Amino acid sequence: MAESKPEKKSYTSELLSFYFAPELRSIATIFHLVIFGYFALFYVDGVFLAIRFLWYIATDSTALQGIPFLLTGMAFFVCLILPFSVSVYSIFVMHAVWAKPDWKGAAKWVASLAIIGSALGIIALTDAGARAAARQPSMQSFVEDTNLTGRI
Repeated sequence: MAESKPEKKSYTSELLSFYFAPELRSIATIFHLVIFGYFALFYVDGVFLAIRFLWYIATDSTALQGIPFLLTGMAFFVCLILPFSVSVYSIFVMHAVWAKPDWKGAAKWVASLAIIGSALGIIALTDAGARAAARQPSMQSFVEDTNLTGRI
């Protein structure tokens, strides 16, 4: 008779069972999921704005914009993408930390706090960086064309 292998759970079901496990730590994991899920939804607009910025560069003549536009534009683009990426990545990396069987409980909690602190710091810094880059004179034409004046 052939041995039956246990079915391997999909990554999505593993992730959901981690966040919604019937354990005491689920209070913290659900809170983490809600907070960083909200951040991901909040900053998904930044991803679309970054795509609009790339479209603006591709369709408009940027040859005469100069180096300040290039450097400010790169900083603006990266600062728009990072908050969303960090928010989503934080959801997945928390599961990876707690899935490590060889880590002690205290090490998992310290790593979790480090993940949360660094993710919140990166989100705050890049959000401020995107606003600062958008306020630069070299970015003024894009800000006016996309009607971002009231948002920065």
